[in-house]
Amino acid sequence: MQAGYSTRMGAAVRHAAHYLEHQQADKKLLLILTDGEPSDIDVDDPQLLTQDTRQAVKELDQKGIYSYCISLDPRADDYVRDIFGKRVTVVDNVQRLPERMTQVFVTLTG
Repeated sequence: MQAGYSTRMGAAVRHAAHYLEHQQADKKLLLILTDGEPSDIDVDDPQLLTQDTRQAVKELDQKGIYSYCISLDPRADDYVRDIFGKRVTVVDNVQRLPERMTQVFVTLTG
């Protein structure tokens, strides 16, 4: 990770939720596209970051915001289901992203 670079996923989810919760809509969806596990320059414990992100996702549920994660990390199975449950698609090759996005769209809207 580069110095000064932070990717705290839980904070990003909460920030997006702040904007979504003020939108008038029958259904709200936060689609998270990520290339790796939660990380932060200020936190060394990956379990803490995973737990924080899982809590942020629970907070979305409580606000009526549906979340879905698309991960481009081939090792995502190690952590992503712990955060998002079954609401996840792992794309192990970025070249397949357009095809998989179509499948996700059909799943989410069908």
